[in-house]
Amino acid sequence: MSGPESHPIPEAFELRKRKILTELSIPDAEYTDLSPKGSVDEGIRELIDDINTLPGLVTTSSCAGRISVFLEGRKKQHQPQPQQQQQQQQQQQQQQQSSEVQQRQFVPSGGKGAGKWLYVSHDALKEYGGKQGEAEDGEDEGNNKRPLHRLFGMIPGDGKPPKLDESGQAPRLVRFSYEPMILHIMAATLHHANPVLSAASSSGFRESGLQSLRCIDADDADGPSPIVAVRSAGMALESVIGYCEEKENDDDGGESEPIIRSLVTEQYLEMLIAISNERFVINSERKERFQSSLLEMCSADHALGAKAKGKAKPVGWEDPAARRERMRAEGLRKKQQQQQQQQLEQKNRKEEGDGGAIGNFDYSLEANFGDIRD
Repeated sequence: MSGPESHPIPEAFELRKRKILTELSIPDAEYTDLSPKGSVDEGIRELIDDINTLPGLVTTSSCAGRISVFLEGRKKQHQPQPQQQQQQQQQQQQQQQSSEVQQRQFVPSGGKGAGKWLYVSHDALKEYGGKQGEAEDGEDEGNNKRPLHRLFGMIPGDGKPPKLDESGQAPRLVRFSYEPMILHIMAATLHHANPVLSAASSSGFRESGLQSLRCIDADDADGPSPIVAVRSAGMALESVIGYCEEKENDDDGGESEPIIRSLVTEQYLEMLIAISNERFVINSERKERFQSSLLEMCSADHALGAKAKGKAKPVGWEDPAARRERMRAEGLRKKQQQQQQQQLEQKNRKEEGDGGAIGNFDYSLEANFGDIRD
């Protein structure tokens, strides 16, 4: 950046960054977080490491992009009956006894109760789904791919939506989603957040911005730090693909698995996967552009700050942009010199050839008329 004196990094930020980096240094086998995967996505690990090496920046949460199938949770009742309260207590006890991996499968669903992840993948799906026109259950002899209905834990249905129950409540839906990369970066100051916003916007993450504006009004250096959300909602994809067949005394924490009935065909799921796979490629390209742009901006900002303070550069140091321009100019100059040299050589060879012919002609005249002079 422009230097510690002009843009100092608060000590409170340094403490927060050290704590976050300590947690990230834990081996993946031991590290857990609140995401369904429970750890940092492999596809974004390199980007996170690069960002965390920059002064004044640290990542707080991330997702490389994912395909997910999610079952909505049961909606809360306004006035629980004693029997329902007893069922809720039993459900809480069962959840407390479950493992950490099982606990990560249950997440809030917009304040409407707990839900369940039926499937999550942070990579493109290419080994699933049959070809168009194949059997709905995917059991063709020539089809070696696993059907998507089975992968998502759904039973093929007739495509008809379910009816409302006696209380008038809608069924719990199953949603297919594709979400592009989202990254939250804590900055020491607004000056440190500026290159993050610029790099995100220029790389295609146009919905990026500051998550909270409290840092603008904060006069205390130990106050809240700016957090930049790097995201692109325009590539998101969501579709309702099924519902849960409700049973009496059925809930997410019960021993029996709920029956998930599909509302779409296998071919429709294949279309969703094909679209998601294409967006995975675009997402990866944008992520790489953001990574290179952010590193270049921070490097240029640091170089300008050092120049303003009169700091000496290391021997042989050269700004990357200036070096590229210099190499380009040198290449053009060398090419022009080579062309001029070739033209000069061709001209000299031509002149030498013409001069040699005249000399030979004079010599032959002298040889032929020498006897006459004598």
